[in-house]
Amino acid sequence: MQITRFLKPETVRLGMVSGHREDLNPEKDPDSERIRLKEDVLEELADLFIMTGQIRNRSKFHHDLLARERKATTAIGNGLAIPHVRSMQPRQFCLVFARSQDGVEFLAPDDLPVHIMFGMAAPRYDERSTTNILRTHQWIARNFKESPWLKTALLEAADEHEIIGILAGLD
Repeated sequence: MQITRFLKPETVRLGMVSGHREDLNPEKDPDSERIRLKEDVLEELADLFIMTGQIRNRSKFHHDLLARERKATTAIGNGLAIPHVRSMQPRQFCLVFARSQDGVEFLAPDDLPVHIMFGMAAPRYDERSTTNILRTHQWIARNFKESPWLKTALLEAADEHEIIGILAGLD
């Protein structure tokens, strides 16, 4: 699987601006505040998906992304999340990459902040795109398991082109 054929420099974000745990309001319910931070991250990801040129309606897509994430978190643990959604809004399979050096709140099963996110979207009734989601998810999980250096390399990459180069070296 060559995931880098779906990734372009404009769909790589190296510094997430939302979702940082220090933005929690201590005077409010901590659980609802963590959910709010995660929703802020999904809002930022929706904007990044717009950069693919494949999303028909940003507002509807954001709603679909939220609905998918409310069913079950797509955070895997160990600082990694793979938010994905099948929706009527993407024209075809699309992939984005986002990174946060400090980590963002994503309600991960290990309760640790997420530093690396691979976001995927596919048209709901397109088998080929659904297959791309499954294969890309497997590729990410396999490479993070088999290449312990990968997370560090992606966190230390200087720019979007270096991120894509690191991932291309694994294809």
